[in-house]
Amino acid sequence: MYHRVANSEFDPWKLCVSEENFHAQLVAITKAATTMGISDYVEANKAGYPLPKRIAVVTFDDGYVDNLHTALPLLARHKVPATFYITTGYVGSPREFWWDWLETLLIVPNELPAVLELHLPDCKREWKLGDARIYNHFARAADWDVNPWSAPVGTRLNFFYDVWKTLWPLQDKFRWSVLQDIADWSGHPEPTNLERRPMTHDELRRLAQQDFIEVGAHSVDHPPLPAHPEFEQRRQITLSRDFLQEVSPKPVRSFAYPHGEFSAQTITLLQEAGFDSAVTVEQKLAGPNCNAMVLPRFGVRDMSGDDLGLRLQKWFDHVPAANG
Repeated sequence: MYHRVANSEFDPWKLCVSEENFHAQLVAITKAATTMGISDYVEANKAGYPLPKRIAVVTFDDGYVDNLHTALPLLARHKVPATFYITTGYVGSPREFWWDWLETLLIVPNELPAVLELHLPDCKREWKLGDARIYNHFARAADWDVNPWSAPVGTRLNFFYDVWKTLWPLQDKFRWSVLQDIADWSGHPEPTNLERRPMTHDELRRLAQQDFIEVGAHSVDHPPLPAHPEFEQRRQITLSRDFLQEVSPKPVRSFAYPHGEFSAQTITLLQEAGFDSAVTVEQKLAGPNCNAMVLPRFGVRDMSGDDLGLRLQKWFDHVPAANG
């Protein structure tokens, strides 16, 4: 599972893989396994066709512009098919994805005000930043390899993650309103980072037209679906499917759960909408009897091709003997 092929000065979610490393990783992947598109794999596995013992399915989530301009040429060069899961509500938007703007507002500044107070739809939250007000070079260096969810209490990264947790279940219209309040508080303008913007309609169409590329749905607004009622889950699923079907010459048959969150109801709604596979963020191998609606994925970070090759070997050491 990938998100971006780009360099980043600071990448709290570890979403970026450099162009150099992505090239080397594709070399490692093609040496270690047979690559397939997600729907080809699901269809062949369901039909019981003989499959290579080691299969790798490359996927990208969200729909960043570098997927087209940087990742696609390398995928073509190495003849690797891939599936791109698109958050359709952001396509053509001049804004960053909301989690990127939050990073701009809370991680980028060297200094922030002492107290953040947010008025949410059902409550008020307040954060006293303390030492986290100041984010100097040494504090950033200490956070470089730390995941947000494991950041020590009292650090800027922990503050960022706590605010993120507060925003992620909100409906999109409320979330953007709260983000604007945070922007006013921090003194930062509307997001304009063109390097990590979503694709435009034309860019997405160019991506989807490639023979070795499949596009899948990743919802409209990237909400945790089980946190919302049935009608909203259905809206997120069907609107994203319909949007993508207009730009893709292939059927839109696969879905990626935003944040990896799903429920039995979510799966039923996907099947009713015509999806025959869905991917999670659970890090394990997909065996021959794996439920196609909860396919696991390994996230790939910015590592060398040699390092990924070693990890692939470790993962494949546990692969089932057939169709896995």
